[in-house]
Amino acid sequence: MDTGVWGWGAAACRWGPAERAAGSLNAASLREEQLHLSLLVSSGWRTISFHVVPVVRRKLGAPALEGVQQMPGFPEGSLRRILSQGVDLVPASTQLWRTSTDYLLTRLLGELGSLQGHRLDSLSILDRVNHESWRDSGRTDGLTFGHLKMVLLWASVLFPAPEDWAELQGAVYRLLVVLLCCLAMRKLPHFLHPQRNLLQGSGLDLGAIYQRVEGFASQPEAALRIHATHLGRSPPPRIGSGFKALLQLPASDPTYWATAYFDVLLDKFQVFNIQDKDRISAMQSIFQKTRTLGGEES
Repeated sequence: MDTGVWGWGAAACRWGPAERAAGSLNAASLREEQLHLSLLVSSGWRTISFHVVPVVRRKLGAPALEGVQQMPGFPEGSLRRILSQGVDLVPASTQLWRTSTDYLLTRLLGELGSLQGHRLDSLSILDRVNHESWRDSGRTDGLTFGHLKMVLLWASVLFPAPEDWAELQGAVYRLLVVLLCCLAMRKLPHFLHPQRNLLQGSGLDLGAIYQRVEGFASQPEAALRIHATHLGRSPPPRIGSGFKALLQLPASDPTYWATAYFDVLLDKFQVFNIQDKDRISAMQSIFQKTRTLGGEES
């Protein structure tokens, strides 16, 4: 029998309009029959709903996590150290438990935050754009913070160089090209369990969400309170009709899920800005392969 450590965990699950002073708490929605306790915390401009659940922290590792311990983009040894802590068990019903990697993912985000650059800044920007623009201030269904968090983890692996994150505009677009690719493929792999598709069965209108995200990538100044030129050197170019076909390549050939392919996408938005000769050569090689699909259109 596995042994573990009992505790309590909390996961932020949804956003809502802020109706109370920042830092105020509301526990009026607690219901004893639920598997979690709900706690609302106001951040000043919106309310965060936390689900507080009992947790059994297992000390045994999960075999499915072994393949992700060597991924680039994280401080040396951090993935192995964090994943060695094992997975949590949280209630799945009144009688059953399920595994949860929420704590591990939070620790991984913390490691990214320890690095120089705009990784977490880019996540914060897209989180707010998602809430205010793509989800109409929470009035429509759409992407969750969990989806965007997973996009950042993948982007950090696909763009491991410090210069990828040195400029805020370039950092935001590194998340955007990964997000657009996932929406076009209708597949967002879980970072620790890549066989799981976080968009499958979500009930979301992925086509409509794609259009909103592509619109922002093409014309970000429409959704930002600051002009796009304040983010970087120049506004991004408008993208052409062949761009979505280019985004769907990894769905038919998983070998495209690699840095060189995503560098091609960055180049479409003129935010590549990498000086490494080997990486430039790899990007140009992939670009030549995609020209027959109309990927050369900007």
